[in-house]
Amino acid sequence: MGYITPTQGPGEDAKEKALTCLNTQLHLEPDQLRNLSASIQKEMDKGLKSETSGDTNIAMLPSWISRHPTGQEQGEYLGLDLSGSNVRVYLVTLHGKGRLSTRQQKYIVRDDLKRGSVSQLIDFMAECIDAFLTFVNKTDNSHPLSLGVCISFPLRQTAINNAYVLRWTKDFEITDYYNKNIVELLQTSLNRKLSPVVVKAAVNGASSCLLAHSYRSLDTLMACTVSTGTNAAYWEKVSDITKIKAPSDDPNLEMIINTEWGSFGDTVSETIPHTFYDIRVNRQSVNPGVHVFEKMVAGLYLGEIVRLIMVDFVDRRLLFDAQYSEELNTPYSFESTYMSPIERDETSDLEDIKHLMENVMNIKSTTLTDRKMVKRICGLVGKRAARLIAAGIHAIISKRNALDYGLSISVEGTIYEHYSNFPNRVNTALQQLYGDNVEKINIGITRDGNGIGGAMAAMIASTDA
Repeated sequence: MGYITPTQGPGEDAKEKALTCLNTQLHLEPDQLRNLSASIQKEMDKGLKSETSGDTNIAMLPSWISRHPTGQEQGEYLGLDLSGSNVRVYLVTLHGKGRLSTRQQKYIVRDDLKRGSVSQLIDFMAECIDAFLTFVNKTDNSHPLSLGVCISFPLRQTAINNAYVLRWTKDFEITDYYNKNIVELLQTSLNRKLSPVVVKAAVNGASSCLLAHSYRSLDTLMACTVSTGTNAAYWEKVSDITKIKAPSDDPNLEMIINTEWGSFGDTVSETIPHTFYDIRVNRQSVNPGVHVFEKMVAGLYLGEIVRLIMVDFVDRRLLFDAQYSEELNTPYSFESTYMSPIERDETSDLEDIKHLMENVMNIKSTTLTDRKMVKRICGLVGKRAARLIAAGIHAIISKRNALDYGLSISVEGTIYEHYSNFPNRVNTALQQLYGDNVEKINIGITRDGNGIGGAMAAMIASTDA
């Protein structure tokens, strides 16, 4: 660990000037958000027309779910959620009147399964389901349960029960998956175990959350995830999805569209105002040029943006008396989860920030001015992310011209739920965009939306059959 101690660093004025400059780079005015919203809508329109991924940055993947829940459905259904390091299996009991209850179990996905063949992963999922059936005492072969599987990866679907993973993201490196129907693979594996389960549906994570929230709030237009990554799904008129053959001539028929909006800006990154720090995060990531929007708003990247800003300020002798540490110099060592407690620190000496920077990031010493600067840096990065999400929400509401009637939105994910200032910042941006009309937008959090939505998809597939 090496330290550089200059004889004289920049004064307070230089530090304040640097923060002001950073604010100028990261702040997004309402007009900029409206312009972003308009650009997102253009890409959404392209995605609804074209199956060719190169024609648009936003894929707009049809879910083939074209029936809204009524909230009156009843029965027991299984949901399986594969979203990262865990498989969660749910038994969802629908009671009607928008009420439901769940039982669930979590199973850890071993690292070797994330890097093996798709059949190994599917067999593990089947084992989890089989173990769960024993846990909830649902092993009677004469009463099979319908299951919907929620996969938080991009899916190409030709029907509610025909789903193919386009690419495995996050830390998954699955092989032999191309053109293999997830529903068929899982059903085959369950049949080998003689499990009393019929796999009825596959659905993406954002679409699952939309279904789950729609059961209790019938006016739900969209669901948005802000977690390690980001995505959104919404109800679109089938007549506007020109790249598919409509399942009905009903002009009012709607279908859930999985936008995959994290890829907005991939081919034309200048569409989104970005900084030197964003360019570096993108260039040094495992997927340069991919998921440009996601890299400016999602939990995997926010901490890294903050770290790069701090390193730049240290280079310019504006922060930590030009002291580095091995941790500060290590990519992704400053986690996004640090940002919320940093912003919440209201102690006179900012002791929580002092502890984090000196004991976790191993900076030799920090001054109160240093700690105030770190707090402001986190605030600026977090605020921009929230305002970008608000622009995305605005795009979908505008695309459907939905504000006149009022609507509900489901938002979930670790950033939205646990970053304490994030929801307020999204709401502030929406207020600036809509004025008093923002009262027509009701935002709620859907917990366990992936598993519940998977079960809801199974219910819809079963009752539509």
